[in-house]
Amino acid sequence: MQNPFMSAAFKPDLAFTGAAERFFELLKSFSLPGAGAAGAASAAPDWSALAGSLAGQFEQWLKSSQSAGPWFTAASAPGSGAGFGAAAASFGPLPLGAGAAPQQDAQRSWDLVARLAQLQAQLASYWGEIAHDAAQRFVTRMGAAAGGAPTLDGALKLYELWVNCAEESYAATVRKEEFCRLQAQLANASAALLVEQRRHAETLVRAFGLPSRNEVDALYAQLKELRTQLAELTEARRARPPQPDRATAGRGAGKRPASAPARDRRSRRARKPRA
Repeated sequence: MQNPFMSAAFKPDLAFTGAAERFFELLKSFSLPGAGAAGAASAAPDWSALAGSLAGQFEQWLKSSQSAGPWFTAASAPGSGAGFGAAAASFGPLPLGAGAAPQQDAQRSWDLVARLAQLQAQLASYWGEIAHDAAQRFVTRMGAAAGGAPTLDGALKLYELWVNCAEESYAATVRKEEFCRLQAQLANASAALLVEQRRHAETLVRAFGLPSRNEVDALYAQLKELRTQLAELTEARRARPPQPDRATAGRGAGKRPASAPARDRRSRRARKPRA
């Protein structure tokens, strides 16, 4: 699952502004005055109802933003049985599915999927606890706030208050030893499942006669080493001073002086045949 907070297009300022505007619209829906006596009684906003709506949205946001993969999202359903079914449906059909592995390895993969579903269901209870605690903090700090039509500045202050309550509730929960242990178990289970996936991939590619990941990595390492050696040899050759060509030097040394043939011809002309 792609994390929107890690993408280059994510802009915190624009995200905060958009969230504040949505909060303002939500606040107006809970602050509209009625008519007559009922309107006077309902002039003050129902902070409990507003906090409940905010808590529900906050819980959904926690579930979506903290998901680490498609199988984690599917495992968020409460109950181990329902979680396992949802996880299996989201996890399959795998391109490297458990059916492509031997029975023992396939069973281990499904056991890990079931374990992930169970852990994610436990994690979902913490998200609900955080959202509920944040709503209680928000209502307590609001108290008997003045009613009336909400203003943009007032809505911004209320939104900042809600953000502070949510951050405090989140920090208080994630520092618990049980929560940290759950996160560690979730990370270990997901890492073990990833190892099983890679093992299934190795089995599948070998069945099709394709190079495995280890073989491709070994070939890439050899190619990288050869490129390094070639670069070193090229650099060493450029650093050496130029040397004369041996063939050219040998031909030049074997030539006789140009005047030698002329002297030989004169000596032959000076000789006379004997009588």
